Formats: sequence, C-alpha cells, structure tokens
Amino acid sequence: MPVHREECGPYLIEASAVQLPDRTNWQPRLTMTRLPSGKALSRVQSFPGLQPVFATAKGATRYAADLGRHLVDAASPRLRV
Repeated sequence: MPVHREECGPYLIEASAVQLPDRTNWQPRLTMTRLPSGKALSRVQSFPGLQPVFATAKGATRYAADLGRHLVDAASPRLRV
C-alpha cells in the first residue's frame, strides 16, 4: 500500500489507501497534521470514509494527497486543525 507524506505550509499531509473487503477496490485515507509552531502544539485531523473508491491503491493515495493539498490551499472549513 503506497503512503504519501508531504509538508504543505504548516501542515503535514499523510495520504494512503486501505483495501476494501471486496479485495478489488481501495478507499483513500487522509490525515492532516498541523505542525507545531511557537507555543501551538501539533494537532491531527483524520478524514475517514473518503469517496469515491478506486481500482488501485496508487489512485486512491493520489486522490487523498490532492484533497489534502486542496484543503490547505483553499483554507477549507473542513480543515479544523
């Protein structure tokens, strides 16, 4: 299962994929960590159950990484950390 980690501004994006019970599809997983700065501690937010599902782990991981970058770039209200 591929795992993608990258720093994007004050965040660490961790994207991966989990194989679904049908053994033919992969679901994206995304965890965003706000990196510590000054007196602020790091905080983590997960996004479980992302849709859609993908035929490959690579496709699911790429989708999760792109979503993480978009959340940071757009200052999305879904990103609460």
